[in-house]
Amino acid sequence: MARLCGTRLQNGWFTFSGPKKYTRMSPMFVARKRQETKTEEQLSRSSAFVGSAVSLDVNPVTDKSEDNSPRLATNIKQPMPVPEAGIERSSEIMETGRLFRYGGVTANSSNADQVLDDVSLTEEAFARTTGHKYCVGLNSCGSAIFLALYAVLEKEKERLRTAGGDGPIKVLSNAFTFAAVPSAIVHAGCEPVYVNATDQYVIDCEDFERKAVASGAKIVIVSHMRGRLCNMTRVGEICKKHDITLIEDCAHSLGCSWNGVTSGASKPHGTIAACFSTQSNKMINSGEGGFLVTDDDEVATRAILAAGSYEYLYKSHSACPRDHSLFESLKHETPNFSLRMHQVTAAMIYPQIPLLEGRYARHRHNYDIVEKRLNEISSIRVPAQLEGAIGVGDSIQFNLKGRNWDQAHAFIGECAKRGVPMEIFGAHDNARNFKNWQFALPPKDCEPTYGIIEFACDLRLPIHLTEQEVHTICDVVHYSLEATA
Repeated sequence: MARLCGTRLQNGWFTFSGPKKYTRMSPMFVARKRQETKTEEQLSRSSAFVGSAVSLDVNPVTDKSEDNSPRLATNIKQPMPVPEAGIERSSEIMETGRLFRYGGVTANSSNADQVLDDVSLTEEAFARTTGHKYCVGLNSCGSAIFLALYAVLEKEKERLRTAGGDGPIKVLSNAFTFAAVPSAIVHAGCEPVYVNATDQYVIDCEDFERKAVASGAKIVIVSHMRGRLCNMTRVGEICKKHDITLIEDCAHSLGCSWNGVTSGASKPHGTIAACFSTQSNKMINSGEGGFLVTDDDEVATRAILAAGSYEYLYKSHSACPRDHSLFESLKHETPNFSLRMHQVTAAMIYPQIPLLEGRYARHRHNYDIVEKRLNEISSIRVPAQLEGAIGVGDSIQFNLKGRNWDQAHAFIGECAKRGVPMEIFGAHDNARNFKNWQFALPPKDCEPTYGIIEFACDLRLPIHLTEQEVHTICDVVHYSLEATA
């Protein structure tokens, strides 16, 4: 086996360059002591990040060493920390004990003029970000999907009853998505109808229309898995043609767009509600959390009430319909599911919203490097985004070619050993593999989707990665593929 060149430095670190056969595409292997997570201010000053330009010109190290394998010292499972302003505000709220969604406004030492409680303030800011009139802060994106579906079921009750017959109401959705989506459908008492994926991991519009006609379903939840947007123009056309109400699962697609239209926008595709996540591995990190955004008065009202706004608490909302008579007419018929966001979650989220554009730019910069590097490897396939779709790139997916499960497990095991853990969507324990959804198993006609995700690898690209570390990740993938071939 080829030997790695490297040297021990005085500070105890090692630098490595790859075996000669890897130097064509692997400019540098770096193994270092684990570092503290960088703040976004530190990242923005990093010389490795230069706007959106992609640089692959990294000078190789040519010193000698006995070791011949790349390793990554940085933890790619490490989420981005909450900004200092969010930590300080969270602590301030906790000291008052008024964490409840409707606990009222607490004094803010850094904003003496604050007149809204932190959840309402954050809902307003998030609605501005996505371009919607109304926003409901919730405890998760899964709750947002459930409430969006619940609100549509109630609003369109008569139409759906006429179209659906005697059985449960059918709801179309991706066969390739996270288990929370079919779970929300089942939670709402409906029956999922699964639509196959294309080899770019997005919903197959031809199969969507075919299933829509065959099932008679009048609601669809379109998931943008890992920030990959499908042909939303075509989705909107199908929905309009067959009188289907569109809900978007945007858990992974904050900052993404289709032909210039931001993910989840009400127009021009006719989306009635969109659902976003602030779980730790998303663009905003609050551990758990989510938002339902909409321009529809009744959907917003029903979602606010069902989330847990009882009596007259709806009056404390800001990004909500101003017609209180609608709240009054619906509140006594609406169950309280208690899915509210609390004040500390909002306090963590609020200072991250102005940082989003910078996060998008950094993710895209790193993604472009990884995509170019991995596309040079013949033993994997890296599906591109659809033309017209713009992603953010906080993760990358690729398919292993010509491998069985033993070889696939060997590959991801080798990567994990070298500091680059990843998952395979088709694994028997992966929550994105529909064969694991025993609560609502898809029919056999979804096997084409399984053929696409069976050996699809999912690699996270957290924002704290430097350009050098991004290259090292690519080196590990390339090395591990060859070592386990």
